[in-house]
Amino acid sequence: MNRAWFAMVSTTALALAISSSAVAAQIRIGVGALGPISPEGEYRIQQAVGSLPNIDVVPIVPPGGVDACVKRFVAGEPGDRLDGVMVVSVPTGSFKAVRGSKEATFSGTYQIWLLNLSTLAEDRHAFTFQDQEPVVGGVSALLAMPAEMLSERSGNGRLVSGDVYQAYQSIQSRVESKMVAATKLYLTTSPIRGIGPLNALECARKLVQRGDAETAMAVFKSVGVDSPQVKAMMARAQKKLMRAEAEKLLGQTLGAIAGDNPGQANALVEDYAKAPASDPSQVHAVRGALTAFSPPAAKTSLDSLLRHDVPGLDHAAFLAMVERMFSDETGSKAATVQVLGSQVVVEDGKASDGLKTHVDTYARALGQSARLMSLRCGCGASATLVSGAAGQPLLKARFEPSFKQPKVGLP
Repeated sequence: MNRAWFAMVSTTALALAISSSAVAAQIRIGVGALGPISPEGEYRIQQAVGSLPNIDVVPIVPPGGVDACVKRFVAGEPGDRLDGVMVVSVPTGSFKAVRGSKEATFSGTYQIWLLNLSTLAEDRHAFTFQDQEPVVGGVSALLAMPAEMLSERSGNGRLVSGDVYQAYQSIQSRVESKMVAATKLYLTTSPIRGIGPLNALECARKLVQRGDAETAMAVFKSVGVDSPQVKAMMARAQKKLMRAEAEKLLGQTLGAIAGDNPGQANALVEDYAKAPASDPSQVHAVRGALTAFSPPAAKTSLDSLLRHDVPGLDHAAFLAMVERMFSDETGSKAATVQVLGSQVVVEDGKASDGLKTHVDTYARALGQSARLMSLRCGCGASATLVSGAAGQPLLKARFEPSFKQPKVGLP
């Protein structure tokens, strides 16, 4: 009797332990959408993610790129803490509609971005979708709908003729089903399964490695600077953080040089010289290259400086360089600059209007962005200009080490 009772208690305890472990292992993934995806479509995607073992989905409004997500979901309010972020998007304007003799064909792009908030590892995938719908009447109205067809629902959208409205509803339902299917396909091999509980100190360490001193300090403060572990880590990172701040100024100086703005470069190099962790030999090299900016010999010297310095810049300094260069070339401050492997993505909300009157300056800035990325990685690189977080590419540029000039054109 005692043995049976002991076995029953042991089994119950084991079951409770397993249950407790399962609850403890729940990973909070923030899932949000950008672009014309309907609330119903977004909900179905959230359900697909939430069907994975030990995944707890938290609906979010995407705050931006890596730094913005870290500030919000790692260094922000305790109730907002997440272990990872997944953003799905349909670039605005990516829909294309082609009228055939008997049907209209619709195509577009569906993108997924996954971020591990402990390791800052990113994963990106894009899927293209296509659908057809027979049409006999109201074709012009049907072809005018693709840009909005995912965001309007029955009873909430504009009124159209019966035939066209039915076609619209049918297309919308099928396209959103394809998005859900693409999400499920992605999840079968996605790194989302490797995301563990949030480790804020690991996140801070990765930020220090990237040279993002400001965001790293925000994470340190969120953990608590009185913690002995945090104090020790901050002490070890102090030199790196100071060097990162100096590197950022150097990156901005190089960006002004790449943007043909010697006046700004001269001011920035003086700021760099005052930074405690600046390199005196680097200051001397930059000042020397800027001494005579106009003659061809000086241009060659500046180019040599970029070739020497750009490969050694850390992540944050490189972003600062591209932002500075882009601003000096176009007169417009980029909202964000992201590096995805060997690709630079520049987001500028004013680009759509700016291209109408200054397409040459935008093309030059984007081409220079691709060239700087190529210098940094020593490989072929590309740059893309978008108008918003889920914006359709406006311009694309490519540069190979063998190129004399970047190649810039329409997507």
